[in-house]
Amino acid sequence: MHLYKPRYTVDYLYSKMTYLKGFLFITFILVFNYASSQTGRLLLVGGGAEKNGISSWSTPAYSWAGAGKKVAIVGYSTGSLAPYFMQQCHATRAKEFAIASRDSANSQATYDTLTSYDVIFFRGGDQYDYYSLYRNTKLQDAVNHVYTQGGTIGGTSAGMHILSSVVFTAENGTVYPYECIENPNNQFVTLASDFMNLVPGFLFDTHFAERGRFGRLVGFLANLSLNQGLSINGLGMDDMTCMTVDENGLGTVYGTGCANIYPAGSTYALNGNKLLADPVHVFQLLQGSTYNFSTGQIGFAGLDREMNTAGLEESGNYTILASGSNVLFDNQAMLNDLVNSTGEKAADIVILSGDQSLAATFKTRLLELGAAQVYLYTPNLQSGTDAELGNRINTVTKILFLKNSFPALSSFLGTINGDLLLKKITSDSMITAFAGDDSRFAGKTVVDNYLTEYASYYAELTFTKGLSLLSHTVIMPNTFLNDYIYENTITAVPYAMARDSLKYGIWLTNHNYMKFTPVAGKTTLTGYGSAPVMVIANAGSVAGFSTHTASGSTSTLPRMIAGFEHLKLALIDYTTPYIMGTVHSTGIRDDKSTKPLVLSPNPVHNKLSLKWDSKRHEWKIYDLPGNLMMQGDSSNETEQIDVSAFTSGVYIIMVNNKQQNPVTAVKFVKQ
Repeated sequence: MHLYKPRYTVDYLYSKMTYLKGFLFITFILVFNYASSQTGRLLLVGGGAEKNGISSWSTPAYSWAGAGKKVAIVGYSTGSLAPYFMQQCHATRAKEFAIASRDSANSQATYDTLTSYDVIFFRGGDQYDYYSLYRNTKLQDAVNHVYTQGGTIGGTSAGMHILSSVVFTAENGTVYPYECIENPNNQFVTLASDFMNLVPGFLFDTHFAERGRFGRLVGFLANLSLNQGLSINGLGMDDMTCMTVDENGLGTVYGTGCANIYPAGSTYALNGNKLLADPVHVFQLLQGSTYNFSTGQIGFAGLDREMNTAGLEESGNYTILASGSNVLFDNQAMLNDLVNSTGEKAADIVILSGDQSLAATFKTRLLELGAAQVYLYTPNLQSGTDAELGNRINTVTKILFLKNSFPALSSFLGTINGDLLLKKITSDSMITAFAGDDSRFAGKTVVDNYLTEYASYYAELTFTKGLSLLSHTVIMPNTFLNDYIYENTITAVPYAMARDSLKYGIWLTNHNYMKFTPVAGKTTLTGYGSAPVMVIANAGSVAGFSTHTASGSTSTLPRMIAGFEHLKLALIDYTTPYIMGTVHSTGIRDDKSTKPLVLSPNPVHNKLSLKWDSKRHEWKIYDLPGNLMMQGDSSNETEQIDVSAFTSGVYIIMVNNKQQNPVTAVKFVKQ
């Protein structure tokens, strides 16, 4: 369940973003406004604890701001930043100021004191306290004075939020990413444009990776566009990541994560309350990258991985359903779709599950919805030679994966029945559904260990080869499940895309499911539920990985964050089909008119008679441990196989009709 509240250049950008005729004009206006007002410097910090040491994520940037300067640290309480600025960043003076009332903020003494400093830095906290206490006061006047005189204004976390032209005030409390994509007009999205305005044409968000705010910033920008017709830029700063902005507007990134630029000009819509968008352009800047707020130029540093994904597409001639949750209640709509809206209505279904108790509840619901028969099996090494399971795999047109351990499933895939399964799910017109955690398996790359707290931050995520039904895609279920895996679910997707040169990444929540299916020769992705499906595509040619640790030490691994030259984010549902490629038929189809394989005698002493309704088939015999004992091809409808040399025991014969059907497996006994 969700964690609910307690209560290159401008020319380069233009060439990449021809999607909107007015983009050049919008960018020109925003850049002109910023350039015309820019005189001071900025230190924009995404949050996270500052670290001692000249190589830490924070010290170089904080020193850029404070070395040889007088630094005032402002908040509604005091902390320990003053010693850090003095001892680590070599400020000539640093002092904490707790300003916790409007009277104090509006006093002449506050103005006189703060204007005597070279740097004013806002600590973290609650931005609504800053907005309500400091707006239209002498304190705000002091900030403007220091800035216009060439001083530096900075802030971390909430302190960074308040510096942009539009501010998320958090007047009604924080707002979670899933709330913003499910309804960008929800009561917690409170935006104001009457405060500091030190960076015109921008809205800032912080703790971007740590708190999974990829979708939250989209919700903020959509709210402004839909309600006010205002199209502005977004800057989402990862925690332990910051940007220095000099007097010419040149911003330089430092730290362990990314500065995420969302340029103005995206198109937003609502289906009910649900947010739809396509495309939202995203530029992810790693340490050393630059963004010029005055000219719009971007310099990508650290992006050293060539990404040749432009020609990649998904081409499967089959249907995939995948949800974001294992919970039966969350899967009601997908199960109904599986039974009644996809393929033959009320067809038999095989459930492959490592949790038979949970699978039994899904079986009951599928039968209630009208499925003819539902069969339960556990895919593991032991069931890999189960002839009954092999036959079920071959005869059904719908298979549901539910609550499987990927290591156990992988062991099954190496067996006879595993080979059958892989052929089956990639055959034409097949329908394969994945519930919750198993949705990961449908992609090329499976992100494992993502439910471990802070696994991405500590570089503990692992990556395994998936079933590749979507051969250029990674899928992440359970997105926004709870706060301690927010970073895992959000950062793992672009990281896997960079790692394995994937074209697409998909995020699923417990409030939606996706459907991949061929439509008019195109492979089409749609989404269903109260939340849109979030899809990201690599639209650039290079990517890179974070290489800087929090302390700067090389003895620990950097967090699993990737940077990209250009991503395109889409929020979709069934009204906004997302084209992923062109359909390619496999030539393998189900044909229920085919007569079954007949073996006789069974048990057998010497010669086994094989009868099929095809003149072209190949056969293989395995023992129960899965060892290949004999194989052959036949161009007749009957075949005599000498098994007299076999020891007594149980064997499995697998026959593949080359003309029509996939493999069929039948068990026989050698006496």
